[in-house]
Amino acid sequence: MEVRPIHTLNARGNVLLEVTRDYFKISTAAMFREIQRLRQETEEALALKGIRYADLKTALVPDRQRKEMALVFDRNAIEKSWYGLEVFRRLIPLFDRNSNHSVLVGDYIGASDAQDILFNAMRESVILTRDVDFEYSHQFFVVYINNLTEAMMARFHQELASWQAYIGYADATYASHFKLLLSTMLANAFIKHRTAIIQGHEDDRPNTEDVNMCGYPFGDYGYTCRSIQAQLEGTMLSYKIERPVYPGFEIDTEFALNAINPNPQPLESFSIEVEEAKLGYLKSAKSGSLARAGLEQVSGGELAALIRSKISASYIYNISYDDAHDVSKFNVILELPGSNETATRLLAAMEYKPDSRSLRLITLY
Repeated sequence: MEVRPIHTLNARGNVLLEVTRDYFKISTAAMFREIQRLRQETEEALALKGIRYADLKTALVPDRQRKEMALVFDRNAIEKSWYGLEVFRRLIPLFDRNSNHSVLVGDYIGASDAQDILFNAMRESVILTRDVDFEYSHQFFVVYINNLTEAMMARFHQELASWQAYIGYADATYASHFKLLLSTMLANAFIKHRTAIIQGHEDDRPNTEDVNMCGYPFGDYGYTCRSIQAQLEGTMLSYKIERPVYPGFEIDTEFALNAINPNPQPLESFSIEVEEAKLGYLKSAKSGSLARAGLEQVSGGELAALIRSKISASYIYNISYDDAHDVSKFNVILELPGSNETATRLLAAMEYKPDSRSLRLITLY
């Protein structure tokens, strides 16, 4: 069977794959075929809407050169009960019509005994436009947008600044306690693909139909709503905010590997291969990236140890299989202390070798 590349697979916030596997007691080989079937169905469903799956890559995977931001709104300053509608009436016109983004939304929720933690995380990360009384965390509604330029971020912030309900934003490009908390709270609302808005709809509704499930007024601003069944959208078209792989959530990585290989193995036990010829190439061709991370003089063993320590610090994406060379591979973002105060993000492409329980570095930049 043809093994199709997958931008990202969501088994972290979507239980479809795990429940299917456990209920039907499906083997990893059969699960491999099932995930690839879902991948093919997703591509076919999108094609019915005139959308190419390949064109959604920038909205579905993290980009080390792009920014992410969390816009924060005070529900107490919005008179209407449907506060999300009021927020998006102001947000939708601010998007670049040619850009691609995943948009996640949700309330900043937490238990009563966690309010101090939530307050401190927000205080450390959110750049405020005005003073605000933090009465309880869920008074705040958060909209998270990926794949942004600096100019796009500035436009959102500047155009919203005069609205009383908008209290500020967090640059969520790099790891923070606030970003970690948001990764556990926010749900994917839609993908903005140029002038198309892509959402999920009910699984018993055919993919030939289109429904604006979230109800925001996209059509008023020249956007067309497209939708596919939620079982496809939830697993194949859901952006995951980067966070470490915590105990109990390893299943996400397992299914991502199972998507391209019938023999998924826990990466924690894998060794890291950095060939000397590869290291020499990186120091020559990728010297700028290594310099930003302070790795100009790194040895092969040191780089392998560094990758080993960071491999579980985020999720894996751009999962693919090269049939011509019999190579399974994926990408992962490595966030490192930079040569200045700002962290450095490097993209590592790794070959997955389950038979030898090793990961071979393909490139790093």
